[in-house]
Amino acid sequence: MVSAISATYGGITTLLAVIVLGEHLSGFGSAGVVLAVVGVGLASASTPGTAEVPPIAVAEPIVGIAPGPSATRSLSRAGVPLALVSALTYGIGAFLLGDYSAKEGALGSALVAHGSSLTALLLALPLLGRRKTRRASTSGMIWATAAGLTDVIGLLAFSRGGQSGQVALTAAVSSVFPAIPLVAGLVIFGERLGRGQLLGVTLIIAGLVMIGLG
Repeated sequence: MVSAISATYGGITTLLAVIVLGEHLSGFGSAGVVLAVVGVGLASASTPGTAEVPPIAVAEPIVGIAPGPSATRSLSRAGVPLALVSALTYGIGAFLLGDYSAKEGALGSALVAHGSSLTALLLALPLLGRRKTRRASTSGMIWATAAGLTDVIGLLAFSRGGQSGQVALTAAVSSVFPAIPLVAGLVIFGERLGRGQLLGVTLIIAGLVMIGLG
């Protein structure tokens, strides 16, 4: 539930880009943004049949580092306010990154964004750190490094999109990233999607097509 709400940050960024920066989306493209954002929410939501499985939080790939799997085993609405704050701050952060990229360039903006994220995490480490339960494995470090590299690539790509003056479009398209692990789960692990998630993926595809045509 938290992942579904926070993953809708792209709609906030797009709205800010249109209002503050004066970017323009056609009516068809705007409808595509709405469909894509709604689709992200549906695709990220847990199905009733998987409520007892610890949900994996879907992280925002632009201005932060992916959170670890949640230890919560039952659905609760206590996390809704924090999820809303997450979506709002992710959306504002992505907007600021896109706006800054248009002025200072993609590489410099990406370095500032990643550097500030790392600094904030290091400062919060003494307060939020947990005791190690086991030693980090070599394979785990390799996968973590790969995740960090792909995160940087995504950050640079988003910054480049902002540099070209397409913050609204870049945010709308990048916010559909939760569909990627869903498809990977189907292909690699043979997972099954619920009806709501299938509907969400369909809406995402339809929204992206409408954005492209708009």
